[in-house]
Amino acid sequence: GDRSGGAVVAVERTASDTSTAWAATQTGRVFISKNVDADPAAAVTWTRLDSLASNDPNRFVSGIHVDPANSNRAWISYSGFSASTPAAPGHVFLVTYNPGAGTATWTDLSYDLGDIPITDVVRDDVNGDLYAASDFGVYRLAADTTSWTEAAPGMPNVEVTGLTIIPNARKMYVATHGLGAWLLNLP
Repeated sequence: GDRSGGAVVAVERTASDTSTAWAATQTGRVFISKNVDADPAAAVTWTRLDSLASNDPNRFVSGIHVDPANSNRAWISYSGFSASTPAAPGHVFLVTYNPGAGTATWTDLSYDLGDIPITDVVRDDVNGDLYAASDFGVYRLAADTTSWTEAAPGMPNVEVTGLTIIPNARKMYVATHGLGAWLLNLP
């Protein structure tokens, strides 16, 4: 029903707005706090966002990337298979929170990604490209497009557990399960 229980699996902030944090649980709950740095800690409040959407999957949240230019906007990835949640398919979403109205817009960006578990999501905030780690490598959604492609030729076809972008260096580090770490030079 309400996806109660479960551990917190993701917490993300952005340096441009230290008052805001996004968090998610393994049961698919997604929250935002606009006063996460309040003192005392008991004054911190959280708004649940997944309950404001009809299209968020009831699956494990595997990654959150907060927009450094707009802390009310984040990209969220989900593990598991859409076949398990046919009423709410999708693996990568752009979520925009409107604190004044108390609403959240969930846009499914999965497009032609296929029904594969996504294990992390990051955005190249320099050019707007989105990267999704999966059980089968890394995929890239170029800015302003609707077609996912392999991130780069020669990347291993294996579970990727984490992605980290260093924007100023134009590099992305890719952590795999069993085949080491990889370095991808970004365009």
